Amino acid sequence: MSDSEGPPPASPIPATGTRAAAASGADAAAEPQHRFTYEGDTADLWPMTLKIALLNLVTLFFYRFWGRTRVRQYLWGRTSLLGDRFVYTGTGKEMFLGFVIVFFVVLLPIFAASAYVVLYWSEDMGAQMAFFYGLGAVTYFLFFVASYRALRYRLSRTNWRGIRGNQTGSAVVYALKAFGWLLLVPLTMGLLYPVQSVSLTGTRLKNAWFGDRQFAFESEGRSGLLYGPYLRAWLGFIFKPFGIVILALLVIALALWALGIDLPGRFAETREGEPVKLDLGLGLFLVIWGLVALGWLRTYTRYKARELAIMADWVRFGRLRFRFDADHNQLFRLVFGNILITALTLGFGRPFAQNRMVRFIARHLTVVGVPDLDTLGQSTGRAPGMGEGLADAFDAGSI
Repeated sequence: MSDSEGPPPASPIPATGTRAAAASGADAAAEPQHRFTYEGDTADLWPMTLKIALLNLVTLFFYRFWGRTRVRQYLWGRTSLLGDRFVYTGTGKEMFLGFVIVFFVVLLPIFAASAYVVLYWSEDMGAQMAFFYGLGAVTYFLFFVASYRALRYRLSRTNWRGIRGNQTGSAVVYALKAFGWLLLVPLTMGLLYPVQSVSLTGTRLKNAWFGDRQFAFESEGRSGLLYGPYLRAWLGFIFKPFGIVILALLVIALALWALGIDLPGRFAETREGEPVKLDLGLGLFLVIWGLVALGWLRTYTRYKARELAIMADWVRFGRLRFRFDADHNQLFRLVFGNILITALTLGFGRPFAQNRMVRFIARHLTVVGVPDLDTLGQSTGRAPGMGEGLADAFDAGSI
């Protein structure tokens, strides 16, 4: 879980698996390359995280709006590009007011309707199931709305050189598209996932602005580049668990044989007519499925690293392009480490996980080209007046 991964390669080329992409990377190496710089220190986070955790407990977690704002101010303020730092201008009050509105307009009616169904439809199981299936669909839809609105809020509260970002487009339209993909992808056994990823990423990026300049995402007709890495991952998700289980059972059998433990005999033992509960069996079951979960995570990060490298090459901001050069081992260490940090600290250690993530992005994301900043004007888009209340309710957004 160390933040240190060694220095990044001097001029990496995104692994897209195509000659055109390699040529693009070679051309990019001849252009100016600008790295983000992150100067956050894990040691600085200890007192801040402890204070936030204590105030959350004292205030029954109502302080989380101000705590999250404090963490963002820290992360943004220690990230710089071309020698200028980013500034986060959101406030805890904005986020709190957003949550209050969402609580009374969305959450309270949902709780009331659920209680009514449980109390007054208790004998009609069919109606209850229909209601809760519908509620699940509404929840998924609202989650996508929340994630898009959260992105809009964060961009509108991000300043660099006095210029702020913005996110246009409809959160409802994005949620409808995302929900449609959620229904369609399982019908193809996941084979449409790369197309889904390109579609939703493109929607977010094409509606993203910084100042009066819009981002572009040149993905038309290029989704096929993702299918080589994805099909390998798809097969890995299916077949890797079998290999892990067989290998684990073989190792366990050899270990038990070496220790002289007769496992079937232990199961056959009885005490007062009841089978003896063998904690060892449960432990072995958890270990095996833990290994399967790790295998799936490695498969996911192997594909995701390739996807990020390919998609980053499609992003444009004026004359600037982007490259992402992390490999799957680096991404696996980041994701697995952050899962451990969050789980072992019961969520109170999330600032440390977020610190690792921002450091990782700064280390591996490169801006390529000559920045045309003299013609960049201030954003004229309307910024949201309140914080990401819906996103807070559904915990949508990683930071």
